[in-house]
Amino acid sequence: MMVRTRDYVDEQGPKYRFYSFFLQAKYLVTWSRVVFATMTSLIVASIAYGVVKGAILISAVMVMAFFSGRYADYLLGGVMGDYLGATICVTEVYLLTIILLFNKLEDHLILFEEIVSVFSEVTTGDTSASGLMKSLMQSDSVFSLLKAVSVVLFTHVWCRNVGHSPVFVRKAVSEREPTDEIQISLVGPVAGDDTNVSNALEAFLADKNNNFSQRFNAVREYLDSLAKPVGSLGTLEDWASRLASIQRSITPKADRVACILFAADHGVAKDIADGGMSCSAYPASVSKKIVLGLDKGLAGACVLAKCNDVDLRVIDVGLADGLSKCEWTGKIARSSKSKIIGGTKNFCTSNALSSEEVDQCIRAGKMETAKTIDELGCDVVVFGEVGIGNTTTSATLISCLTGKNPSDLCGSGASTSRDGVNEDIVTKKISIVEEAIKYHGASKLKGQPYKALKAVGGAEIAAIVGGMLEASERNVVVLVDGFICSTAAMIACLINPMVSRGLLFATESTEKGQAVALEEIAKIALANSIPPPEGPALRMKLRMGEGTGGLSAVPLARTACATLSIGTLEEVLNLEGTNGYER
Repeated sequence: MMVRTRDYVDEQGPKYRFYSFFLQAKYLVTWSRVVFATMTSLIVASIAYGVVKGAILISAVMVMAFFSGRYADYLLGGVMGDYLGATICVTEVYLLTIILLFNKLEDHLILFEEIVSVFSEVTTGDTSASGLMKSLMQSDSVFSLLKAVSVVLFTHVWCRNVGHSPVFVRKAVSEREPTDEIQISLVGPVAGDDTNVSNALEAFLADKNNNFSQRFNAVREYLDSLAKPVGSLGTLEDWASRLASIQRSITPKADRVACILFAADHGVAKDIADGGMSCSAYPASVSKKIVLGLDKGLAGACVLAKCNDVDLRVIDVGLADGLSKCEWTGKIARSSKSKIIGGTKNFCTSNALSSEEVDQCIRAGKMETAKTIDELGCDVVVFGEVGIGNTTTSATLISCLTGKNPSDLCGSGASTSRDGVNEDIVTKKISIVEEAIKYHGASKLKGQPYKALKAVGGAEIAAIVGGMLEASERNVVVLVDGFICSTAAMIACLINPMVSRGLLFATESTEKGQAVALEEIAKIALANSIPPPEGPALRMKLRMGEGTGGLSAVPLARTACATLSIGTLEEVLNLEGTNGYER
């Protein structure tokens, strides 16, 4: 219950990198799971001690969780840390004490009778105040109880008059008013001194007490003070604010960029004769050929990566070998140790992946991303994919997770026509998605990212999800490519909403489902008090995949960083002289 209702670590606290998985745990521990665990515990306790005593024990745990959580709000602002472990230990002692009390119930009934007898004598006048004290001193049980009550009262008085404000009155961190420190810094004593203004913002960004939203809003206000119409640089200002807030610097960088492409085959894309659905205009074997072209430096992503000075890596996480085994040079493309042999299964007739395979793919994505960031010291990471049939898979994932109608999500995918429109393919994809939903039961998967990946996911999509989770944990900004990567971003945000902080959406997809994914990401961000990312920067009808949209937007990320070097409006207005130029 405490994991579900409170945060374990602070977003930028000293232990964030080591315990960030608890952020994911908070969203995996659903209320239905809490209820199931409670009922299971009640059954076990009832078998061991009887129904009444079992109910008392479970109620005691619930009460402990509630008051301990409130006390954590009071002391820690709701960030649990190792307090959670301490609570578990104390609760164990607490329950053992209650169990022992069960065995001494008669003794406690006698104690209760003694207390009632003493106070009844006082109320009837048979005993004076001094006699009362003497009676209490003679009974060890009553005297011990009085000492415990005295300690509680003294602690309450101390907290009210000396320590923090009264327990359960102090507001949680999320309820407090946002800090005005940066506004004070910008309009206070240093106003008019642009160096001091930028220094104040730099200090604000570096302060670990300021969360992402506060830093983001501070940078936006700083951008509003620069020598340009407010908001006139559009999406560049959102990107600049995210980069500066994530990197905690007024001079963010996008110099060291890596592009990681994950490749895999989809069972739904296989020929009908091979147990698939033939969902694409291209045969499934094309995926392997694309990776071969990438490995030889001939494919589109290679050219764009070289053009923009981006390190390109291609990871095979689930390509089907076919007639010959997939063997790559290792210079650009290589197979993951966690590769799903043969790709996914046809999700219209079975689960696409097993639970173990989903974990395997997410772990592969995290490991490859961590390795890349460690080796290159990345400022920004671009994710991309290769996999015939993955637009069908993405549309199915979004439909299952959001409940949206497949007709509002499906496009032509990898089309053979220049305009990218193939109505026959769209109609076929809609029917395939509907069939998959009918087979798995959409209501069972709504809002359940792990279950959805298992039922209708793709190996490369799961790997991208893992990569985005890892990038977020390491505070590295992600340039998000088109439809498939937007789908992966939505799933990553469902697992850990903090991912939404560092997403820069590069290109608008021709697939209708991307807009739905972006809408869901915005909802998740707002629900967690995170400024939602701007919409895609490029609207150029890009639909190639391979991370090419993200690679094309790398110069825009670098431009966004440069916008923070614009002079302030006050600085420009105070300029003197014409330097030989006169209007």
